[in-house]
Amino acid sequence: MEYSPAVRRHFAAPTRARELPDSVAGLVAGEAEDRTLHVWIRFQLQVVEDVVVAAGFQIFGCPHAVAAADVVAHWLEGRAVEQARRLAAKEVCAELDVPVEKLGKLLRIEDAVAACLAHPRKV
Repeated sequence: MEYSPAVRRHFAAPTRARELPDSVAGLVAGEAEDRTLHVWIRFQLQVVEDVVVAAGFQIFGCPHAVAAADVVAHWLEGRAVEQARRLAAKEVCAELDVPVEKLGKLLRIEDAVAACLAHPRKV
């Protein structure tokens, strides 16, 4: 499969592929998977005063999914929770030229972020 330069760049060096320490104030986590699509994603967000100040993710998936998760994590940082809840991964990841058959994986990314934001915040 041919990958766009943006996918290759984010897949080769995903800067937000990390686990945030459990001691971080305001840490929330959520995950989603689809075994038929061979994708599992876990997002962690640090939310302070209703703003996402840090995002990290762990993922099992194809290069498109890894790149998309990295782009979404970057996009989330600095966003108000209300804006983050309206995440449209397909729009955020438009630069990646994700093939239509991979779009279901972007929906799992949205699901993982939504699961994060559905949890009550730690104090």
